[in-house]
Amino acid sequence: MVRDIISTMAEDPQGEAEILVEGPPEGFGAEIGERLSAEIGSCPDVAFAHLARVTVVGDSSGPQPSLFVWLVPSAMGSLRSSLNLVSEAVARALPDDLYLDVLILNSAPELLSDVEGAGRLVAERDPDERRRALTAAGLEQGRARSLEDAVIP
Repeated sequence: MVRDIISTMAEDPQGEAEILVEGPPEGFGAEIGERLSAEIGSCPDVAFAHLARVTVVGDSSGPQPSLFVWLVPSAMGSLRSSLNLVSEAVARALPDDLYLDVLILNSAPELLSDVEGAGRLVAERDPDERRRALTAAGLEQGRARSLEDAVIP
C-alpha cells in the first residue's frame, strides 16, 4: 500500500511542517528489500531512491516508512505518470501489511542532504543524475553512499 505524506504536510495551513528523516524503517527484511530494489530499479523514470523513516513534527502518527525517489529530468513533465509507475512498483514489492509513503525528492531538494545521510539507497539507475543532484545540493561526493555500501538488512 502507498500513502501520501504530502497530504499530511499540505494540511499545515502555514506550509511550515517540519520533516525529520531518520534511518531505514523496521520490518523491511532482506527479501522485501531485494524485491523493492528490483522493482524500483526497473522504473525507467527513477534516477535513484532511498528508504527512510519520516516524522512530520506535530503529526501524532509517528515515524512513517518512506521511499524518496529522484526522477530523471525527462520524467518531471509527467509527475502523475511517474508517481503511478513508482506506486505500482512499490505495491508489487510489498506484502499487503506493509506500506510506504512515496515522496518525489525533486520536489523537495532541501531534504536531499538528510535523505542521503539517514536513508538507505535502494536503487540507483542513473549514477550521473544522482551525482548532478548531489553537486547541485552542495553535498560532498564522499558523503553520498554507493549502492554497494547500502545493504538492506
